[in-house]
Amino acid sequence: MTAPTLPFADLEQVYETLATTLDALPEEQERLFLAQLALALAHRVTDVALVREAIEEARRGLAVAAS
Repeated sequence: MTAPTLPFADLEQVYETLATTLDALPEEQERLFLAQLALALAHRVTDVALVREAIEEARRGLAVAAS
């Protein structure tokens, strides 16, 4: 069974909120904020495998962006 996902329009709202929040933070707090956000979201997921998959997906996204 595929996990439910946000509709694209909702995902765009999340992106906009995240971008606005990051822009308002001092640069030295961005990493801590993102770590806290990741843990807050992971706390809402009932399957550790899904959290680990999301971490791997994000890591792969960085590798693709760097190439």
